[in-house]
Amino acid sequence: MQRKDFLKGLGLFGIGATIPKAALSKVANLVDEPSNDEVLASCENMPSETSGPYPLPSSVSISPLVRSNITESTQTGVALTLTLTIVNTANSCAPLSGIRVDIWHCNKRGYYSAYAGQPGIDGTLSTVGETWLRGIQYTDSSGQVTFTTIYPGWYTSRATHIHVEVFNGSTLIATSQLAFPDALNTTLNTYYATSGTNSITNTTDSVFSDSYASELVTITGSTSAGYVAIKQIGVSVTTTSIENVETADNGQFKLGQNFPNPYFDETTIPFTLAYKSDVKIEFYDLIGRKITEIAKGNMNTGNQSVAVNTKAIGLISGNYVYQILITNKNGTFRQSKMMNAQK
Repeated sequence: MQRKDFLKGLGLFGIGATIPKAALSKVANLVDEPSNDEVLASCENMPSETSGPYPLPSSVSISPLVRSNITESTQTGVALTLTLTIVNTANSCAPLSGIRVDIWHCNKRGYYSAYAGQPGIDGTLSTVGETWLRGIQYTDSSGQVTFTTIYPGWYTSRATHIHVEVFNGSTLIATSQLAFPDALNTTLNTYYATSGTNSITNTTDSVFSDSYASELVTITGSTSAGYVAIKQIGVSVTTTSIENVETADNGQFKLGQNFPNPYFDETTIPFTLAYKSDVKIEFYDLIGRKITEIAKGNMNTGNQSVAVNTKAIGLISGNYVYQILITNKNGTFRQSKMMNAQK
């Protein structure tokens, strides 16, 4: 078995990717490589890829990663704005809303956050406890998420890439990677002044060698102004579901699903406390922007609930994340769920 075939065996589901002609008329490829318009003119699947290296470790809390800017103001490099559009190949590539999209990639020196023992041009490093260049978002009504990040660097044996996972509710439905034009990678490698020039191109990369044209982003910009990249990713979905975003409650409480859900102007969030606690409920939109919060002090043990006038706090139609933070004698704990507002 070839290494490429082994890596593909690690993927869970195939995904498709297309860029419509209307979008391509606005954003042109920078180099003479196959364009999305040329190789993905129809709604078709693209190969799954391995999630490694360095996927989100189980020790990292998920909810803080629901955000659009993933640099954490610590990772410098050429600015990159990445917009992904998730469409349903089971429904003529109609956009999918409320779908979770995770991305992660290395920094300009070729290292990932959250892992120890990483070899590279600066020696073996540990970034345990750090979460930079990792992010989670939920698609809007147009099926889109936008991340603010930096153009990735590279490391031995791989071409420049970004990892992507797509979830329907709590179910992983697609695992892939995004490729960048070879000529642009060379430009950025020189600009970053890393150790030498990467000899691995998309065609010689063990992951991209037989499929990079289907995974290539469409990108425009410059090292001075930054880059804008787009990619449309298809997944086959017959039924959408709501995700429990996080389950890191450590036995301190149990968070229930809000009811009714979907709701109109009012909903109730139920939870059960194991200890007397201070409670804060925070509300976020699907690009990680905090909308408002509700605080309740010194709530008793047992079954509790908080009634929410969603109209008063500005939750218009769409999907949102509500996060509950419990503070008691044992520390602070959190958990999040999705909720859906309808008008």
